[in-house]
Order: sequence, then C-alpha cells, then structure tokens
Amino acid sequence: MTFQSAAFAVDGNPLSGNFLRLMQQSATGGSQGIIGAQDMYVTANTVPNPGINIAPGACVVLGSEAAYQGSYYGYNVGVDTSLTIAATGGAVRSDMIVVRAEDPTWSGSPWGNPAAGQILFPRVISGVSPGATSVPGMVSAIPLARIDMPVSTSVVQQSYIHDLRYVSQPQRIMQQVASAGPASRANWTVSTTAHAWPPGATWPVFIPAWATTMVMSWTVGDLLWVSGTARGFINPVFGSSVTAPAVAFPQVIVSVPATEGAAGAWRHTCTGASTTTVPASLRGTTQTLQFAQVTDGVATGLMSVDENSQVSVIFEFQQLASAT
Repeated sequence: MTFQSAAFAVDGNPLSGNFLRLMQQSATGGSQGIIGAQDMYVTANTVPNPGINIAPGACVVLGSEAAYQGSYYGYNVGVDTSLTIAATGGAVRSDMIVVRAEDPTWSGSPWGNPAAGQILFPRVISGVSPGATSVPGMVSAIPLARIDMPVSTSVVQQSYIHDLRYVSQPQRIMQQVASAGPASRANWTVSTTAHAWPPGATWPVFIPAWATTMVMSWTVGDLLWVSGTARGFINPVFGSSVTAPAVAFPQVIVSVPATEGAAGAWRHTCTGASTTTVPASLRGTTQTLQFAQVTDGVATGLMSVDENSQVSVIFEFQQLASAT
C-alpha cells in the first residue's frame, strides 16, 4: 500500500522525514523561495569589510537531487553574519549567496552523516556567471543575492549586492472600484494647481500589511468636451491631499483641440496604467484613492463630467521581495 496520510494527526504513529518533506512540498505547491517580502535580505556591513549580513526570516527550499525528495523549511533567527566573500585578484568575480539544503539522508547525498541537526545553511557559490539570477546546477538551494566584486577588492560594498530573492507563494488581491458621473455637469477646473476631480471618484482603500507593490489600470470615460481647447493632466493618487499625495501615479494627458469639436460637443475617454511600490508607511492602513486634475495654464477650453460619465479603477496589491 503506497498511499500515506498525515499519521501525526493521531497518537502513536511514527512517520518518516521524507513524508513530512513531501507534505511540505504539497502545502507550498512545489514552490520555493522566501516566505515574507523582507525575509533574508542581504546587506553589506556598515563598516565595509569582507562580511555580509542576512536578515531574519523564513524560506522553503525544494529538493532537486532525488525523486520525491520533498521541500525543506527553515527560519533564520536573528541576523546571520557567518559568510565572508573572498578578495578578488586581477579579474572581476561574481558570487551567489544561497540557502542550501544539505540533507544526508537521500541516496547518494554528498553531505555525509549523521542525519541530525541543521539542514539548511547559508552558502557562497563562487564564480557564477555575471548577471546570473538562478542557482547553477541541480542543487537544492534558493538564491538570495549576487555579489559582483570588482578587480582587487577585499571589501563588500552595498552597491555590489544584487537582490535575487523571490517570495515562495506571494499573496495578492485584486479589487475594482467605480463611480458614476454627477447628476449635474461638473466642469474641468482651469488651474495649474492640482484639484480633486472628477467629483465622486473617491474611495477608501485598505492596503494589506504584506503589500509591497500595486498594479493599477484606470479609465475616466465619456468626458464631455464643450468649447475651446482643453488640455491638461489627470492621474489617480493615494492620500487626503491631491497637492501633496502619499503616492501619485503617472499623469495622463487630456487634450482636445477646439477644431476637433467644431461641429458640437462630443465625448472623450482617457485611460492609464502603472505599477508602483507601496511605501512601508502605508502598509496596513486605509488610504483615500482619488483623482487629481491640473491644466497646463494655457488652454482655457471647457470640459466636463455629467451623468453619462464614469470612472473605474482596477488595482492589485502584490507581495514581492522588498528591502523594506
């Protein structure tokens, strides 16, 4: 009988470490990497020397050397300072910092015995290809950073370190908000100072504590061009003030030459999309999402929103590896 279940859920049933690793592999969907966005970030020492620091945090390493090897879980408790980077001579060199599973129990393992104590270790793989982002060879390890050492260098500078971490199972959540146009026409404000516009395009948004990145696409539909040349910019922002927002997304130009609407009023739609970093100070807070509008100070034409206009925003918060 080959089918196994979680025997530790009941009393008196031993089970192998291999089964627990297979269960870990199933629970993580066969993925590997760090667990939290800030976990195991590699930095240089404040006073430059050959050593590096690995921040606290957790990771999962998928076994790659044997069939049905399973996955290994580990947690770096405190800052690890055990690694140093060898000095370079007359040529540049790239080293990769990894977390490697050194399990002596699978058949053919080079790690020796006994099968007790620590299994995951921070290691340096020296002399990797310049620009390398993945662990070379079939080895059970995840990359944390690549350190590109210049010629004749014996100290590690922060600028030499390139973050290679990725989150094993990143959290993400997608939402959509929308607002209809006002019951009566609301005109485009002719001013070089930002204004909250269109009216009603304001929503409270909770930013998850784990969110490090936000992807957004938005549409302001059926703007009503009325007269003259209307030209300016519009963009979504986070924060109670549109003149000093906590996060401002890229502006989209809204431009309607008078000649295009000479035959009468007509409709115009503008769209935008962007990816931005979520500042650590905003994570776990509720922020106002609204739109800012500003003109170029030259065009004085009239544009409006009315009951036929609409604003919609689709955004996704993502958990990607981050230094903060």
